[in-house]
Amino acid sequence: MFKIKLCILALCFAHLAMATSARVADIEPCVKWRGDEQITIARPIPYNGVLTGPGDQIGTTAYDYQANGSFGQRLKVDDYTQAHIDWMWQDYPGQTQRYVAWNARFADGSYYGPIQLSPSWSGYTQLDVTRDANPDDQRTVACYHYDAGAGYYGWIDIDGGNLWGVWPNNPVTPQVADYIWPYVCCAENGNIVMATGDYNANAHHAFVTTDEGANWSSVIDIDSTACLSQFLRASDNSDKVVFVHTQFITDTTASGQLDNDVYFILSTDGGVTWGTRTNITNYTPSDSVRAYCNVNAVFDVNDDLHIAWAGRRVTDNYYEASKIFHWDEVSGNIRIVSSPSTYYTDPGGWWIETATGGDYGAWRLPADQPQLVVDPSNNDLYCLWHGNDDYNDYSSGGFINGEIYGSYSTDDGQTWTDYTNLTNTRTPGAGPGECDDEDYGTANPWTVNDSIFFTYVEDKDAGSLPSGEGSLTENPVRCWVFWAGDVRPGVAEHKSEAPSIISLNCTPNPANYRATIEYILARPGQVTIDLFNATGRLVDRLVDQNGSAGVHTHTINTDRLANGTYFLEMEANRQHITQSLIVVK
Repeated sequence: MFKIKLCILALCFAHLAMATSARVADIEPCVKWRGDEQITIARPIPYNGVLTGPGDQIGTTAYDYQANGSFGQRLKVDDYTQAHIDWMWQDYPGQTQRYVAWNARFADGSYYGPIQLSPSWSGYTQLDVTRDANPDDQRTVACYHYDAGAGYYGWIDIDGGNLWGVWPNNPVTPQVADYIWPYVCCAENGNIVMATGDYNANAHHAFVTTDEGANWSSVIDIDSTACLSQFLRASDNSDKVVFVHTQFITDTTASGQLDNDVYFILSTDGGVTWGTRTNITNYTPSDSVRAYCNVNAVFDVNDDLHIAWAGRRVTDNYYEASKIFHWDEVSGNIRIVSSPSTYYTDPGGWWIETATGGDYGAWRLPADQPQLVVDPSNNDLYCLWHGNDDYNDYSSGGFINGEIYGSYSTDDGQTWTDYTNLTNTRTPGAGPGECDDEDYGTANPWTVNDSIFFTYVEDKDAGSLPSGEGSLTENPVRCWVFWAGDVRPGVAEHKSEAPSIISLNCTPNPANYRATIEYILARPGQVTIDLFNATGRLVDRLVDQNGSAGVHTHTINTDRLANGTYFLEMEANRQHITQSLIVVK
């Protein structure tokens, strides 16, 4: 027995040794200064006809789909500022089974893996990190939809140590057949709560364990639900846990995931006992808006609850228009987070789909899947979501290339800034392998040193493959750590080392014989603007000068360019921004 234990310890240390030297990154990094520290942030650069999304590539998956209903949480940062990350993985191109993959980002920006987490066929994974005063004892808790050979279950598994990467490690579960699509959270008192959806009964269920899975108690059963729409979040300041879900407003399955109210139920003892359910929307059949099947929640530094969701406009076309909504428990107000696109004008401020634009795909809306993030230093709120504000940006197959957007609130969500396109990687008309659809993103619920940690799948052929949309491609999975100020329009840090705010725009776009580039510098500095063609070859350096603060313009003659897609890349004061340019004559 002693020899066996020594072998296990040796294996664990071998994992750790590999982890400290591994780094997975395939795109060019830049350094963004923040006071007396520096954070390495990957930026999008064009290569081989493909525009890559920002962030380090930490793995791949041919299975672009990651979650039914709410995207949930697939990244959590521990007290060592290490990010624990998992995703649903299918190898490319030949593997037919799905698994769960896991990786971790160390505080120095290096990575552990990736490695396979689940023992066999599995998917639809989420995670959290166990709570412990000693960061060495904080471990990944992964949950996933698992085929155990006797039915499909919602399972959890706990890493053997802090970023040991020892999987599987005695996976445990309540073992109720058809209780699947699990979500998980770890309470401050050490309890673990898992919520599942019962596909056959349109119901939600939740379980709690006080001994890391050795024993489970059933604590919540709710029917008449969109069984894919649930979310769990634990407070970082108390033993509070919230279970958020949607429920049919007509109490029938006919309305499915489309016509819902948003409910929450709160526990103050780590998920052992629960209060009464609260309906925060109270929609009626005559209302012109409904909650869709994705919800998200967070507790702020005052331990007050915030909930976000995507709401759809009630029309004959179920997926035509949507907005992102926010509610907070202090005011009880529902506010609109997102704002209408600069590419179109809608009287109601909806993000809309047009008959002439691309298709958002099955069970998706023009703006959906919000993620709430709290700044612990000042209690400000960030909301990130997936969407598209450019009807021309869709794949050759006709599906929208989504991007990541963000908005910011300094008053507990009563007002929100105009949205910011955080990724800005338009690839209109791109074929399989060339799209840049940033999708299935989840965020750490707190900023860390004024940075937001975010993971997503960079779908290289837009559309959901399991829904028959797009084609099989090898899709990077990315971990993106970016300065939270990128979500705050016009805001720069107070310290002299702070990065300036820059912007880049080109009109008209598409262009035929001439286009005007407008760029803005918040402070003087060296600026370059390069033009790349669709193969990633540098065509011309358009601007290379020391620019003054303010608005600048530069005219380019596009009559010398062949028809097609080009990329403008601007660099100024340690910041980079990329804009696509389409030439049509």
